[in-house]
Amino acid sequence: MIREVFSSIMGEGKFIGKRFIFVRFKQCPLDCIYCDEPNTPEGMARVEEIPGSGLFTEYLDIDNELIQIIENLRTPDLFAVSFTGGEPLLYSQKIKEYSKILHDKGYKTFLESNGMFPEKLSSYDYASIDIKLPEHFKDCDMEFWHELYRKELETIERLYYAKCNVYAKIVVFEETSVELLEQIARDLSKIGDITLSIQPVTPTGDIIKTVSKKKIFEIMAICGRYVDVICTPQIHKWMGML
Repeated sequence: MIREVFSSIMGEGKFIGKRFIFVRFKQCPLDCIYCDEPNTPEGMARVEEIPGSGLFTEYLDIDNELIQIIENLRTPDLFAVSFTGGEPLLYSQKIKEYSKILHDKGYKTFLESNGMFPEKLSSYDYASIDIKLPEHFKDCDMEFWHELYRKELETIERLYYAKCNVYAKIVVFEETSVELLEQIARDLSKIGDITLSIQPVTPTGDIIKTVSKKKIFEIMAICGRYVDVICTPQIHKWMGML
């Protein structure tokens, strides 16, 4: 279920630069072309023993030890515990249990999700919901994409009205449609005061270039008509952090 647990700064999105403990879950139903995480159930769980050290110990199973592992990694500058992946809501019942214990111990929780499971949500302090674009998938089925987008908006809306500090994140390519992003920004504005984080794609695998400054500024100017918009590249990768 859990792939790894470690302490680092948030390298993208609305809370960039904040210290988090990341709990990364295995597997995701989607297969985005830019994803750099293994999408398999196999492998040992690994735990960073000293916060920020990047030194890991492998374990067969840490599901029942997670709370103590988090306690061991807690530092005075900690902002929140992030449930990330993969897709963490594949394990929604366990995350609900973890969240209650963590809240009782004074932790804040953060959900990072692709938004395809609005019915599996529980209570979080913060959330980042990835809005996927057709170009994020190889040979995208547009009927599938429209249904996924509907669920993403529903997820954001449910979190927003549950008083979660939720924002939307979109990975953009040079060929990304500005018109589509404008429509997404307009849809988000109908929900409420939602920040939109534009993330230029990080070159990986077959993706060899990122997004031009001109395209980024064009996207932000148009989306800014409807929502609070920020641009956050993956700075943790630039800095060599986890």
